[in-house]
Amino acid sequence: MKARFSCVVDQHPKFGRQAFVWAASLLTYGGADSHSLVIHTVGEYHGEYRKIFDAWGIETQLVQPFDPRHPNSNKLAQLESGALHSADYVVLFDCDIAFCGDISCWISGDAIRARVASSAGLPPRRWVKVLTAAELPIPEVWVEAMVSQASTLPSYVNGGFYVIPQVVFQQLREVWPRWNRWLLQNQELIEPHAEFTDQISFALSCQELRLSVNHLPVELNLDTLYLPPGLDTVPERAGNRPVVLHYHRLNQEGLLRLTKVSSINRQIRKINDLIRLAEQVNFDKSSLMLLRERPVA
Repeated sequence: MKARFSCVVDQHPKFGRQAFVWAASLLTYGGADSHSLVIHTVGEYHGEYRKIFDAWGIETQLVQPFDPRHPNSNKLAQLESGALHSADYVVLFDCDIAFCGDISCWISGDAIRARVASSAGLPPRRWVKVLTAAELPIPEVWVEAMVSQASTLPSYVNGGFYVIPQVVFQQLREVWPRWNRWLLQNQELIEPHAEFTDQISFALSCQELRLSVNHLPVELNLDTLYLPPGLDTVPERAGNRPVVLHYHRLNQEGLLRLTKVSSINRQIRKINDLIRLAEQVNFDKSSLMLLRERPVA
C-alpha cells in the first residue's frame, strides 16, 4: 500500500512554520517516511523552511492559486498534482496539523475517511435549499456535528485531514473544483459560511458521486480550539488521548498552545519538545529520528 501525504503552503511565513511542524511530527511520530510527503507551495516558495524540506528529502511541488476569492480553496490545487496520482491513497492535510502517534492503520478501505465537522456549517433547512438549487439528492440520514451537535450532512467533514483512495481521488478531480466554483459564484446560498466553501463543496461532490464517508474518531483530528463538549470533565472520554492535533495557530514562540485538558496537554508538550529539539539540532533529520525510539510517558 502506497500513500502520499500532502499539504499546501501559502506565501505567508506562518504556513512555512506550520508545514515544518506537520512534516517533523509526521516523520517522527506519524509513521511516514520522507519520500511519502509532498509539500505543495502556492507560487515559488523561498521561505526559511524550504532548505529544511529539501534536506529532509521532502518533495515540493509548485501549484497556482485555485481562486483569489477564497484562499482556503487552494487545497484543491493538489487535485492536479502529478505527485499524488500514482499513490494507492492520497492523504490531504491542512498545514496546522501535528501528529502524536502512528496513523498508518487508518489509511485503508475503499471509502473516504474524515472526521465529522465541528459545526453543522448550515442549518438543515439551508442544506436542503443548497442541495435543491444544485439539483442534488437530499440524504435520508443526517449526523451530529462534533462540537455543536447540530444536524448536518454525513459528507460535511473537517477539511484538515482527508484519507482518499486513488479511485475516489480521480472522481473528485473534476467534481470538487466544479462545485467549489459554483459556490463561489452563488455565495448568497451559504452566507455567512462562505469561509467553508471548500468543505461545503466537498460535501456537494460526495452527494453527486454518492460517495460515503467513514468518519474518523475525534482523536484522529482533535480541534484544540473547539473541544467536544464534556472533554474537560470526563477523563475517559474519547479524544483525551489525541493522535492528531488540529491546532489552528501557534503561539509567538512558534509552539502549540495548551488547552484546559491535562491529558491533551501532555500530547501538546510532546510536540513542543519535538519542535524545540529540531531547532536545537539545526533541523537535522537524523536527530529527529532518534525520537522514534524514545518512550513517551
